[in-house]
Amino acid sequence: MYFTLKGIRSLRAGLIATSMLAACPAAFAQSAYITQVNPRSPGFTSTTASQPAQTVPVFQYTPSQTAFVPTPETAVPGRNGNLAQTLQIGSFNRVLQSQSGGNNFSNVGVIGGKNNNVGVWQGGGELSNLNLINTQGLSIGVIQPRGAAPVNMLIARLPNGGLLIKR
Repeated sequence: MYFTLKGIRSLRAGLIATSMLAACPAAFAQSAYITQVNPRSPGFTSTTASQPAQTVPVFQYTPSQTAFVPTPETAVPGRNGNLAQTLQIGSFNRVLQSQSGGNNFSNVGVIGGKNNNVGVWQGGGELSNLNLINTQGLSIGVIQPRGAAPVNMLIARLPNGGLLIKR
């Protein structure tokens, strides 16, 4: 329908719309239940359930014991004490951490970056923390043979376009 909403006609159209809404009955939804076969019965021949469907869900609280299972991030390192953690927030970043010996700790974070390549190799008993922030297209390699000094490095792209390298 086409209404011209000017003066009296707009009032008339508003009254018609209001009366149509008031005349419509309220809409109600009914629950739909699907009966399932009892797994203990040898054969199911009837199409109707033997038990009536429950119309109101009943939630019963049953106390139970749950065991705490640590996530991989919070788990205690294995026997050799190696721990490698990676945080990647960005796109198309690649991180490889290799630990040949024991008692290594490696932490690599790529935050807000894109197309970065990071590789860390530790020979045994080393510590490295490497963070790249807002970088793009960098390739960083950290090689720590047994007995090497710890590496703590921050590489960030500044708002003015400069590159900050903090050791």
